Amino acid sequence: MNAKAVKRFRASNLRDDIYEIVKEMIISREIQPGEKINEEALADRLGISRTPVRETLCRLETEGIVKIIPRRGTFVGKLSKERVMWILEVREVLEGLVARLAASHMDERTLRKLRAGLERLRHDPEKEDKLVAYSRADAEFHSLLLEKAGNLVLKNMMEVVNAHLQLIRLRTVVLPGRARQTVAEHEKVLEALEQGDEKAAEELMRHHIRSVREDAIRNIHRME
Repeated sequence: MNAKAVKRFRASNLRDDIYEIVKEMIISREIQPGEKINEEALADRLGISRTPVRETLCRLETEGIVKIIPRRGTFVGKLSKERVMWILEVREVLEGLVARLAASHMDERTLRKLRAGLERLRHDPEKEDKLVAYSRADAEFHSLLLEKAGNLVLKNMMEVVNAHLQLIRLRTVVLPGRARQTVAEHEKVLEALEQGDEKAAEELMRHHIRSVREDAIRNIHRME
């Protein structure tokens, strides 16, 4: 982390800025999978106190990105092939249902939001300075669909899956070609949503998640 990164901090959004920077360090593997995070050293490196760093690490733990072990410290999460398969197998089924239900409740305002999100990422989504923004936009796309699905039980189930999904999302975003492919797959899902085609929306969403899973398993050595 260099001085330029520290200058990005905004007094009114200090905690969010720290969260984004530490998350980016994990995405880029500046902090390695399984590595112990030294709170004091990280705070010194960023030129801040330990309190916002500790708060960031707690936030990242709730997302499954780091693991805080009492009396041992905080470690960046590691992924196994089995864990990736289990999570994405369940996600495929649930996200497919989300897309189908969302297609039946879709409105123009949400469609515009989905379209705008895709347009922001259409150019060079794999550039290093866009990885965090891409990861956030990917999550927002799925979150908007879940909101429109209108099923509280499904929403609760997806919250459980999403708690395990963040680390996978951070690892897959840097796989060669993955970001661009995801944008293209989201585009096809969005076209089905615009047409109100529930069956196509479900099938295309399931295809998208299978595609992510296949890329992840094929490149598991880069994600562990």
